[in-house]
Amino acid sequence: MRTPLSKASALHVVTVIGALALIVIILWIDISTGFWQEIVILSGLAAGLVTFLLTTVFIGRFHQRSIEKRWEPVTHMALTSLLHQLADEKHSDLSRGEIVPRALTVPTSTDTHAIHQDLEKLRNSVLKEQNHLTTVLGTWSEFLTSNGDNTDILRSSAELGLQLEQLRDKALEVEQRIKASAQVDLTDLAHEIEICNQHHATLISAIQERLQTHAAELRAG
Repeated sequence: MRTPLSKASALHVVTVIGALALIVIILWIDISTGFWQEIVILSGLAAGLVTFLLTTVFIGRFHQRSIEKRWEPVTHMALTSLLHQLADEKHSDLSRGEIVPRALTVPTSTDTHAIHQDLEKLRNSVLKEQNHLTTVLGTWSEFLTSNGDNTDILRSSAELGLQLEQLRDKALEVEQRIKASAQVDLTDLAHEIEICNQHHATLISAIQERLQTHAAELRAG
């Protein structure tokens, strides 16, 4: 979960270093030689490049950070709302900040009739999870995209939704196979469920980590 953010931060650092190096080279040429005075067109282009770098890399970043700072309380609320939607209502204690991720269970029945009921319950649970994600992302996705670096959280949430859809399709596939051959093989289905549960828990951990960062920034600010 933190890999995209780390790459983005590293890219920004490299960009800043590169911009500073380029500005230093241009200024050094201007101070130590008469190159820019001799070639007016290039001197204008160089001045424009320096202005562009200062605006986009430094001033723009400072302005964006100022906006993020102003909206940090709302960002915190949005991430909290997403976290609560992902929490298990029965086993979590939201008032204490104790979050337990919901976990889909692998059907264990061997009887053909019972397994059909278990698969139907699984599909209903998957649909409920998808509705949770759709509700909160529909409310906060535009805001989170435009304020702060929350794209990794949103991307992971969307990927969880797609994973749930794949799980639903796998459950339907297993059901059709049981109807056709009366053979109960849940190996692939159990693997899909495990992936969904792991993705769910990882997403919750990432949101909690981001919320801790926001809380520290709010206290410091």
